[in-house]
Amino acid sequence: MNVALLFAGGIGSRMNSRALPKQFLEIHGKPIIIHTLEHFESHPDIDAIAIAILPEYRPHMEKLLKRYEIEKVKWLVDGGATGQESRHKALAAVAAECPEDTVVLLHDGVRPLIDAALITANIETVREHGSAITCTKFNETVVSSEHEHIDDVIPRDHIYAAQAPQSFRLGEILGLYDRAVAEDEHDTIDSCSLMHRYGRKIYRVVGPRSNIKITTAEDFYLCRTFFEIIENQQIAGV
Repeated sequence: MNVALLFAGGIGSRMNSRALPKQFLEIHGKPIIIHTLEHFESHPDIDAIAIAILPEYRPHMEKLLKRYEIEKVKWLVDGGATGQESRHKALAAVAAECPEDTVVLLHDGVRPLIDAALITANIETVREHGSAITCTKFNETVVSSEHEHIDDVIPRDHIYAAQAPQSFRLGEILGLYDRAVAEDEHDTIDSCSLMHRYGRKIYRVVGPRSNIKITTAEDFYLCRTFFEIIENQQIAGV
């Protein structure tokens, strides 16, 4: 079984949006979260979807799911105070109904440019190795700078940015979240960091550079440009 876990609990403070959280802003007439969901909804290997959502926006999310005929969502989970807590609660909700060997793909609701090939690659890599972290190759010079001056220039040949999905076996990743809380850790940045913290071997899947997370207004406009490129390619039959 393969389950997508989407996180739509942010308030979008860096977007300067006063109306709605960023996941509900529209690109090409459709909310960002719906663009993201449709990739998993249409993928033949995704059996179910869980969404961690701001509690006050649950009714709005339910209306959107009905309007856009998203049928694979089986869990709407109230998000927590931190990203870690939201991920933990969603994993626990899925674990209550799914076996431990379920493949779970943890993805950002505001990362709508994922594609079917990347979803498939995550599932296949977890089945083969037990984990899959979507990564994008760095093309810029990477430096270390604690203060105003540059301390070090880091060779970029093996430098990647970890993105999402980040995918695992349900039993293993939930166990690590349980362990983190037991050790009074409540704010890890992502599941990849948690796996590394506890010494687990993690495997990368190279994803497209277009797989951006919409965090700032600049990201929003960049994402909209990518959508226009995709639309033009479809029209031209490329």
